[in-house]
Amino acid sequence: MSFSSDNPIQSNQLPISIEFPETSDENFNEVLSLTYKRIADSSNTKEGALYTLSEVANFRKFFTPANPQSTRNSYRKVFDLVALNSGNIGAGAAVSFAHNITGLKESDLIYASCTSTDASPKRFSIMGITVYLDNTNVYFTNPLGVSLSQAIVVANYLKN
Repeated sequence: MSFSSDNPIQSNQLPISIEFPETSDENFNEVLSLTYKRIADSSNTKEGALYTLSEVANFRKFFTPANPQSTRNSYRKVFDLVALNSGNIGAGAAVSFAHNITGLKESDLIYASCTSTDASPKRFSIMGITVYLDNTNVYFTNPLGVSLSQAIVVANYLKN
């Protein structure tokens, strides 16, 4: 039983309790099978929380504009911009590098964000960053007046 009145939240939640019929009951296998299907569906539609430097499926599903009943899989890849740039990213500097994502379409980029620190270390959550992916590269411009010693981009994207 879910405690939310929000139907989208309830749609992939498991009941907190269930009463199975006796194993001798003719409905036992049907109830057990249905319960397993609900568990598998709920588990399989949860967003994955892996933020690694390699491509992973994040288990988000996005509708297809021409056919909203059809969904497409979403993927995530994290980029360590400082490591890929061989050191600090200077104030106002622009960097780009190959993302090595096969099948990415520029218009399919869903989300990219960045959190950075300068050498002090002060923490920044950068708003209004210039970061984007095209078919081959990631592009980033440091909008701050300090050199960045850490800059991470998280890209969620569609490939199909």
